[in-house]
Amino acid sequence: MTNIIFYRIKGDYNSLLLFVCQLVNKAYQKKISVLISTPEESISKRIDERLWSFDTVSFIPHDIESEPSSAIAINHELNPGKHDQLLINLSDSSTPGWFSRFQKVIEIVYDEQEVINNKRKQYSFYQSRGYPITYHDLTVNN
Repeated sequence: MTNIIFYRIKGDYNSLLLFVCQLVNKAYQKKISVLISTPEESISKRIDERLWSFDTVSFIPHDIESEPSSAIAINHELNPGKHDQLLINLSDSSTPGWFSRFQKVIEIVYDEQEVINNKRKQYSFYQSRGYPITYHDLTVNN
């Protein structure tokens, strides 16, 4: 069964982008394939730019792909491609219908009331279907 992980972070959208890069870097180091699902092309491009400039001494190979096959892929067309390990869902208001093929799904909540409200709905969605959920509040002691 898919494990759902919610992270609550401090900050705005830029904090979200940085946190996604940190998660992707950690997964890449562990050789875990990642699909970053975004709601639109402009967000895919922002994630792409951030991953290229995230760390000046390391390199995270990735691509924006309509048919995701790279180990680290960004997609805004709701297509999981060959991925099934880690999904980072950046949609604030929906969960892709194919999320359950993944071993883990990460949802990130940051300091915007609409995002908080929508992620609560997503939490309820997963909970009502019996998925195991882990919640990490990174705003405590930060």
